[in-house]
Amino acid sequence: MKEVLIGVSTMGVFGVLSWMAFTLITVDKRTEVMSVKIEQNNEMLKPLWEDFIRRSAKNGNGEVTNDKASFEVWK
Repeated sequence: MKEVLIGVSTMGVFGVLSWMAFTLITVDKRTEVMSVKIEQNNEMLKPLWEDFIRRSAKNGNGEVTNDKASFEVWK
């Protein structure tokens, strides 16, 4: 009886460890896919955003500067 209990416990521990490894691999794959998609979106939107800023500055909607923002944060 003792050998059966040890065998079942050992199989349970290995099962849990296998499940954890499988889950971590799956999460890592999902994270990598998401990272690639975000990177592609960034590359796609960057030229559009830069063009929008240039057009806004030309239309008199403000200048593109690196100065401090013109609004104050509410406290």
